[in-house]
Order: sequence, then C-alpha cells, then structure tokens
Amino acid sequence: MSTPRSSGPFARTAWRLATSAALGAGTVLGLAGVASAAPVWVGDLETGDTSQFEGVLNPSFIEIVSAPAAQGTHAARLTLTNDAVWQNGLKRVELNHSPPPERTAEGAELYFAWSLYLEETLSSDMSQEIGYWESKNSYKGAMAFEAQGEHILFTTRNPYIQQWQADGALTAGTWHRIAMHVLWSTDPAKGVVDVWFDGAQVVTGAVTQTLNDDNWHFVQVGLLRDNVPFSDAPVMLIDDAVEGDTLADVHPALSSGSGGGGGAGGASSSSSGGGQAQSTGAGSTAAASTGGGGPGSAGGASGADAGSPESDGGCATTRSSRERAPTALLFGLMAAFVAGRRRARPGRLG
Repeated sequence: MSTPRSSGPFARTAWRLATSAALGAGTVLGLAGVASAAPVWVGDLETGDTSQFEGVLNPSFIEIVSAPAAQGTHAARLTLTNDAVWQNGLKRVELNHSPPPERTAEGAELYFAWSLYLEETLSSDMSQEIGYWESKNSYKGAMAFEAQGEHILFTTRNPYIQQWQADGALTAGTWHRIAMHVLWSTDPAKGVVDVWFDGAQVVTGAVTQTLNDDNWHFVQVGLLRDNVPFSDAPVMLIDDAVEGDTLADVHPALSSGSGGGGGAGGASSSSSGGGQAQSTGAGSTAAASTGGGGPGSAGGASGADAGSPESDGGCATTRSSRERAPTALLFGLMAAFVAGRRRARPGRLG
C-alpha cells in the first residue's frame, strides 16, 4: 500500500490506524489458521455405511441408523449375541481404525476419541471390552477400556495397571464420549497416556509403556467378550470417531444436541502420572490377546475415508474468527480512503 497523497496530520493518523487494522486482521487470520481443528481421520458414519473404518468385525451384527446420533444423522448400531463368534472363538462386534504406521511409531503422538450409547445397562455379570489399542501381527493389547454394568475401567497392559475406574458412569440412554492422548514408546519411562471421559480429564500423564513392540498399533471400538456363553444381547451405538494431532481436533466433550453424558463421577481410582498400584486381579483378558482381530482379517468394509475436517464441532469458533477478520480489514481500508478524500478537498478542515 502507498500512503495518501494528502500529508495532513488527520490523513496520516487515519492511514496508520488503517494499516494497524489490516495487520491485525492478518494476524487474526494467521492465528485462526494455526488454531483451527483439522482431524487426521473421521469416522462419523455420515457416508451411510462403515466405509470410513478400515475394518469391521462381524458386519452382519451392525446396522446404520439415523437416531439416536451423537452428531449428524447417522450412527452404527452394534448388537452382540452369543453367536457373534470370531475365528478365534471370541464373541465380538467391532469397528477398526488403523492409523498409518508412522502415527503409532516410537515417539509419535496422537489423539483419538469416539462416542458411544447404550440402549440398556450392560449386564453386571459379564465383563466386556468396549475399546482398546492392540499391536498388529503380535496381536497384544496395549491398553483397554473394560465395562461391567455401569462400571468402567481403563487399564494399560505393559504391565497391567488399573489407571482409572468409576462406578455409575456408563449409564444407558445417553451418549458418552471417551478421548485419549497417547505418546507411543516401548520405553516404560517415556510412554504417556491421558484420558477424558465426557469432557472431564480422568487420567493425566500416566507414564507407561504404550507400544508392545515395533509393530504398528490399531484401535477397535464396540463390544468384545471372552469365549463364554451368554444369553443377553447388549446393544451399543458408535458415532463421531476422530483421530487428530491436538485435543481440539477430537473435541473430548460431547457435541451439542447429543443428549449429554453421565459424567465421570463416582471414580474409585484415578491417574495422577502413572502412580497407581499394579492390579493383582486378572480382569477381562480378551483385549490382552485378541488373536488377530486386526483389519487384515476383518472381512468387512475396507478403505479409509478421511472425511471432512469441517465436521469437527470444535471448529465453529475458529471459523467465526476467520469470517470476522476480512470485515475488519475492509473497514480499515474504507477509513483510510475517506480520510484521504476529506483532506484533499480545500476548506473542509480549516
């Protein structure tokens, strides 16, 4: 930009103000770009099928429904029955997300979150995995969420440590959201895990071995039980799965309009940097060795769909900032133009 031809003090002041406004608008635009949430992968089911996920375990027990949904207009409805038997004998209905190998390599970090909804309270007589990370090829569980009744338990597996648990948290008839941050490492002194439940952080900086070995790791969400007979048929809905580089990317709180969650109240233990005592109870062992539950043998839909970053509800504020910034720039330039015109007319200012 060049300064106005008129060199009066009013015009020069107005021009400086306009320049500041323009620079400020540019700064806002730049910051908005940096702060904007940009998920690496989205599994929001808005395709109307499960194609966004890299694997589907027992797809005949999964249907896409329009309600209830945590966001948008679609969710996956999973029903686990006694005949939902996988090739290794486990009873399971799950969705698989497999990040690129470099995303779970030594020293890498990622965030992952998903929303779940139970039509009825889970059986208090049966334990099930509802989400876990596992290594490809060696098929060993690295960390897992276990559920029994309304009780939820998060454990890491190298070694087995109960990092957090809560009674009365996994209530039926409402959406819940689980979010994680993982720094991947085979070194027990370098791996780190953070967990959020319904927007509240319940595990903070738990230091543990997060990688089982040099194989890449994948995550599966849904319902998984051991090879034992049962007569109930639990139903779980899955929606709004997201992988990202920041907490904002995966929005740990429930999207507005999803019905809210029951909170993380009633916690009987919580993490404060990995200081928990090692559990002596075996707990559920299904995810510790799922026996090849990865995408290579899923037998369901394949082919990741990156989805749209704009589907992340956490981006709304950032987009509004972007929209306001050009307005500030326009008003600044208009002020400079008007000031120059007024000063150029004889007798207008004295």
